[in-house]
Amino acid sequence: MKTISLSFTTKKHGYTIFIGEHLLENIVEYIPLDNYSNFFIITDTNVAPLFLPRLLQGLPKNTKHIAIAPGEKEKSITTLQHLWQALIDAKCDRKTLVINLGGGVIGDMGGFAASTYLRGVDFINIPTTLLAQVDESVGGKTMINFGGIKNNIGTFTQPRGVIIDLTTLKTLPKREFLSGFAEIIKYGIISDVIYFKYVTKKHPLKFTTRELEKIIAGSCAIKKSIVQEDEQEITGHRKLVNYGHTIGHAIESLSLETSTPLLHGEAISIGMVAEARLAEKCGLLSKEAVSTIEQAFVMADLPITIPKQLQLARGVKSISIGRTTTDIDYSPVKGITIETLLDKMRYDKKNEKGIINFTLPTDIGKAEINQQPTEKEILEILLTIL
Repeated sequence: MKTISLSFTTKKHGYTIFIGEHLLENIVEYIPLDNYSNFFIITDTNVAPLFLPRLLQGLPKNTKHIAIAPGEKEKSITTLQHLWQALIDAKCDRKTLVINLGGGVIGDMGGFAASTYLRGVDFINIPTTLLAQVDESVGGKTMINFGGIKNNIGTFTQPRGVIIDLTTLKTLPKREFLSGFAEIIKYGIISDVIYFKYVTKKHPLKFTTRELEKIIAGSCAIKKSIVQEDEQEITGHRKLVNYGHTIGHAIESLSLETSTPLLHGEAISIGMVAEARLAEKCGLLSKEAVSTIEQAFVMADLPITIPKQLQLARGVKSISIGRTTTDIDYSPVKGITIETLLDKMRYDKKNEKGIINFTLPTDIGKAEINQQPTEKEILEILLTIL
């Protein structure tokens, strides 16, 4: 088993990530249960039959739980209200421990519910998807989607612990597993060329459990080094982890409005390739590095352009971006177009004074925050992914 400890300057100032096999049944070994009066598990209807019975083995018999519908569309104010009411109905007090068992949606939303209920009760995360294990497990961001914008309402609240049980990955669908690998590759691109080479040396499905333990711990360690330096995005250093997300979140949000939504990692994969190309256009990244990045995602069976079923642009229309006018393929059918992408990107959390702000790679293993390409450069790159 591997452990990673994080410390922060906030009141609830640190926690440990436990990474290993068969940890669910033995939660008492990792979390001081005696500190709490009762326990409330938040999970979803996909995860509950697979892992809830195992988790309950190590918890008191009066533990309450709720299973919500799965999926990113559930990460809403409506579901959050449902969770608050469930906590009230279970008579949860300030000594309650909320346990979030599931993927990123459960961790994000369950953490938000706990951080706001009674002005904040303790929670731990037990991420059951690869994406959640390498991304949500570090940093203390809790959130929901609102007004058609992804992750724009939330808090900075650190969990009291994270338990990563590698056996949960054995039931993960291939597509979900590969989606998680997009974030793993990202950590190599922005911070560690040696790690990048290790995680891209073969197809993600060919890594053994022991290798995955090392890879997950490596991602958590990289994100830890970034987040501890800028817990609440005050200095801006934490923006490093947002590489690929300015374009990627826009793609993901728009895809959720269709009948064939992309997974987070799939959208971010497209975003990272697009933003690598943008870095080259801005003179920050070599053509060779862009090619290396593109091939890493292709080898991992991740998309690097928006899938054709989401590309609803046909015909020709002139679009004005700032002072630039360009003819693009277009159709008035609802879907992902240059216009809708740009509209979503304008709401990105990194933006300042109305200017779209990027984190862009300058080499494999290095990136720079607060990059502001021209609108013409952004437009030209968006055309390469449609």
